[in-house]
Amino acid sequence: MFPGGSEADAINNNCLACHSADMVLNQPALPKTAWEAEVNKMINAYKAPVAPEDVAPIVDYLAKLQPVK
Repeated sequence: MFPGGSEADAINNNCLACHSADMVLNQPALPKTAWEAEVNKMINAYKAPVAPEDVAPIVDYLAKLQPVK
């Protein structure tokens, strides 16, 4: 599970079917626009069943994990 309580609900509910939290948590720091592109790639190219209302919370969560300096 991803840490962060209810802030992690969207990523826990949508991403753990294909990715371990460890794998995602060990990714390099990326800007929010890059995370948005990655999430959209998972949806469009790999047909990840992500609820449209969960896209923004997932991207926000990923961008906060390791802020780009």
